[in-house]
Amino acid sequence: MPVLINEIELDDGSKIQVKQASGMKKLKIEARQAKVFRQFRHFGLPTDWSVEQHEEFADALDEAGAGIEAQAHEWLVDCILTEGIDVDTLTSPELMRVLNFVRGDEIVAPEGSAPLE
Repeated sequence: MPVLINEIELDDGSKIQVKQASGMKKLKIEARQAKVFRQFRHFGLPTDWSVEQHEEFADALDEAGAGIEAQAHEWLVDCILTEGIDVDTLTSPELMRVLNFVRGDEIVAPEGSAPLE
C-alpha cells in the first residue's frame, strides 16, 4: 500500500500537508507495540478486554515507548510537510487528527489524498 499525503484542516481553518508514517521509523514503534501485545494475548481478543485491561495495555505501551506520546514525538515532525509548522502550537484535537492520518488509522484513503512518490 502506498504512503499517502493529505491536507488536514486545523481549528483556525488553515490547512497543512501531512504524509503517513513509513519506513524504519514506523517499524521501530510497531515492533515495540507487537512485543507488548504479545504480553497481553492471554487476555483474549482486544474487543473482549475490560476497561482495566485496556488501561493496563495502554500503560504498558507507554512504558515500552510505543504509546501515543511516543508516536507523536517520533512521527509528527517528519510527517508534517508544510513549512513553518511548530507541532507544539497544535491543539490536542489537532494533534490527534494529524496523528490518526499519520498512523494510517483511516481504512479508506481520504478523498484528495495522493500516493507519496
